[in-house]
Amino acid sequence: MIRRKLIAGLAVVEMAIVLPILILLTLAAGEFGRAFIQYSRLSHRVQSAARFVAENALQGTTGVALLTDSIRTQAINLVVYGTTAPGTTPAVPGLSTTDVVITVTPEGLISVSIDYAYEPVIGDVFPVFGFGEDIATAAISLKPKTIMRAL
Repeated sequence: MIRRKLIAGLAVVEMAIVLPILILLTLAAGEFGRAFIQYSRLSHRVQSAARFVAENALQGTTGVALLTDSIRTQAINLVVYGTTAPGTTPAVPGLSTTDVVITVTPEGLISVSIDYAYEPVIGDVFPVFGFGEDIATAAISLKPKTIMRAL
């Protein structure tokens, strides 16, 4: 009888030691997955905007790529809202039109990029509990970029 109580008490102590580590690992994996999904979403939007600009930047038969204000605005809206018209809900929380950079070179290369400051759910610092320096999650930025030639 006493042996069973000792074993049950030992299981409680083991659980108290292991549970915080398991919770920490689960949160880290979830946060990494969330960051990966947001990067993937942003990367897809950047590729779509670059394709849109590549299709619409050539003016006439001159073969020179020209980025008009209308095409730039539509491409930025495509990145942020998923449509060429202005929307209300961005692709990821905190994404704004000022985060998008579109450039066209004289050779006809179109570059679309985003510099997005990732907003973690777990807070600004991910503690490592004495195994090195804490990880500043607020300093993580996602920077997808695509370069295409004007069609």
